[in-house]
Formats: sequence, C-alpha cells, structure tokens
Amino acid sequence: MPALTGFRSGFCVALAASLLAGCSSLETSSLPAPDAYASDRDLPLRPVVPSPQPVPGDAAQPGYAEALSLRDAVRRAILFSPAIKAAFIEIDARRGEEVQSAVKPNPELLVEVENFAGSKDKSGFDSAEETFSFAQTIELGDKRLKRLQAAHLDTSLAGWDHETLRVKVATDAAQAFVDVLIAQERFKVLGEFVSIAQKTRASVDARVKGGKASPIELDRATVALARAEALQKGERVRIDAAKRRLSALWGSQKVDFGRAVGRLGNGYAAPQPEVLVALLDNNPTLARWGDEINRRAAQLDLEHAKAVPDIRVGAGLRTYQENDSAAMVASVSMPIPVFDRNQGNIAAAERRVVKAESEHQATRNELYGTLVEALGELNVAATQLQALEKDVLPGAQQAYDKTKIGFDEGKFDILSVLDVQRTVFESRLEVLTARADYEKARVRVEALVGRDLSGM
Repeated sequence: MPALTGFRSGFCVALAASLLAGCSSLETSSLPAPDAYASDRDLPLRPVVPSPQPVPGDAAQPGYAEALSLRDAVRRAILFSPAIKAAFIEIDARRGEEVQSAVKPNPELLVEVENFAGSKDKSGFDSAEETFSFAQTIELGDKRLKRLQAAHLDTSLAGWDHETLRVKVATDAAQAFVDVLIAQERFKVLGEFVSIAQKTRASVDARVKGGKASPIELDRATVALARAEALQKGERVRIDAAKRRLSALWGSQKVDFGRAVGRLGNGYAAPQPEVLVALLDNNPTLARWGDEINRRAAQLDLEHAKAVPDIRVGAGLRTYQENDSAAMVASVSMPIPVFDRNQGNIAAAERRVVKAESEHQATRNELYGTLVEALGELNVAATQLQALEKDVLPGAQQAYDKTKIGFDEGKFDILSVLDVQRTVFESRLEVLTARADYEKARVRVEALVGRDLSGM
C-alpha cells in the first residue's frame, strides 16, 4: 500500500478536478426563467471531492441551503454516506488485525505434580515431584513476517475499497444533481411555453370576438394552454422527486436545499476508447488488483512457511519432596511433518494466485466495456445535441416566427401556429434531454478514467 499511496492521492485530486467538470462548461439557457428560479444564472461549477474526514458520517447533518452547487452536493454525499463511513471503519479494523499478526506466541507456564496419591510408599505427598517450567514456541520459516505482510496488504485493500466507494458516491451525487438541474431547466422552458400559449389564446379570443376566427380555434388554443400547464405541473413534481433523491444520498429524509445552481453546456465528441484505455489504471476498482495479487502471493508464502514445523522449547525447576532436593529440567519438541505438510493449503493458495490474474483481466475487460458504453452514450448525446441546436431548433424557431406573422395577417389558421409552436418547445426540451444525457455520460467516463475530458 505505501507504494500506491501517492498514486491514490493523485487519483483523488484528478477526480476532484474532473468529476462532472463538464458542468463547468454548462451554459445558461437563453429562455426567460420563472420567478421561482430567477437567480439560477450562477457561475459554472468546479466540483471538488473533499479529502477523507477523520470518521466520515460522524458530523452533524447539514442545514438547509437556499442554493446548492455540485461541489456542495458531492461533499455532502461523501461526508454523510454511511457506506463510506463503514468502509473507513473497516480500514481501522484491518489495522488492528495487522497489529495482531505481528504478535509473537505467548509463553506457557507449566505446573506438574507427579508420584502422589498412589499406593504403598507413594500414597501421600512425601514422594511427590513438582515441576515448574516455562515453554515458548519459536516460529520458524519467517511466519511472523509473512503473516504481517499479508495483513498489511489486507489493510491496503480496505483502503482501495474505501476509494472505490468514494468514487461511486461522488458519481451518484453528480448524476442526481444533473437530474435536478435539468428538471429546473425544463421547468423554465415549459414556463415560457405556458406564457406563449396564454398569449396565443388571448390573441385567438380577440379574433373570435372580432368575428375573424371560429370559436373552434379558441377551443384548440385553450386545449394547447391546458396541455402546457399540465406539462409544467408535471415538471414541478419531477423537480421535487429529483431533489428528494439527491437529498437522500446524504441521509436527509426531506429536501434540505432550495435549488441547484449550475449551467448545462454544449456537448462535444469524446476521445476514442483506445486513447482512454490506459487511463483505466487510475480507477481504484482496477488499481486495487495490484495489491490483491500481492496479497494472494503473500498468502502463498505464508502457507509455505506454515509447512515448516515450529520448535517448542521449555525450561524449569523440579523439586523432590522425599529428600527436599531440586533439579533443572529442559525440553525441546517439534512436530515431524510426515502426514501434514500443509500441502492442501499451499495448492489452494497457488490456484488463487492464478485466479487473481484472471480476475484482474476480467475486471479490466468489464471496465473497458463500461467505458466503451459510456463513450458511446456520450458521443450519441453530443451528436444529437449538435444536430438539434444547429439544424432542428433554428429551423423550428424560424418556421414559428413566419407562421406567427402569417397568422397575425390572417394567412394561417390556429392549427398551423399551434403545430409549429409545439415543435419549437419539444425541440427545446429535446436539447435539454440531450444535454443531461451528455453530462451524465461524461460523469461516468471521467469517474472511470480519473481525468477531465475537456483537457483531452
């Protein structure tokens, strides 16, 4: 573990600088925001995963925050995660086992009384022999050192498990934060949709009253307004649900923040998997296998050492009651490895070393597959986002503007206006969905490789 401590710290720094760094490029929507979120236009986020606390989860629960940044959300999730706290405590438990593994066997006190309560001249205690001796087992084959090496690597693995959980919790918090942020942005768009639907209905109502339009057109405009309002109400419920899910990550049973602050940005194509595959070694899920293989090799060495018999030596004093004399006694003993040479445990440890190599490769393949999947989602979202923003949305907006002018001049009916109006706002919602998909995929990729993609 000592050789990897610096690397682990480097990974934490990389994660701190890069986890959801895409949100630092998030751009505020140009759409007007409802009053409830009028102050959402804040600076971009630079999330930082906090350094480990003495005992994560022991601090008091956070208070209510009017505005919550990504950095705050990730910090809360890590600081108050019971899973991270359990993993942190396990490290201390392993350290206790490491200390115990270095302890030598205790000496033994032996008290023997012989030749008493027998028959004839041995019927009493006058002929008894008493022996007081100490015995000590001397471990051979460097058992103590090899036991300590295996226990030290067990502690190191607990540290890697702790880091793996920190990355997972930070990733979950970042993705949940994106869900809240995108729901807020959708609420803004739908708020504008409602506003325009209200204006359209008022315009149609005026035309109907002036005899320039059929009452059916007013009914259609009214239905369009009701639909927009229903969508906005549904989005309000979605915001509340997303907030509750995010708050639950740090153990809060109620929403303890007012709004998420950040900016969703434009996506761009990510590097090819071949460029990032070498960076998978930054992932603690994979990096831990270096210590895991060494631990199994240390366990194999320990099993070989156990095949070497230990020596038990003893020394003491024997007294003879019949003449009040005394004499020293000494003993040396050791098992004869005729039947049990620990061959079964050695064979099992050898196979587990080989198994570890295969598991290491299997983990690498699994992470590579996850990376390819996340990169695919990232590129799909980026492609859709660029197409929507460059082609679909401008064209839909232009069609709406022309149709609205034509409607005001009496050239188009209300159906044409409502159709292009719906297309514009559906396109805007699709843009937001693509941005959310992009940011969440980016979180996954950057958590896997421990690097900021914008610098690549």
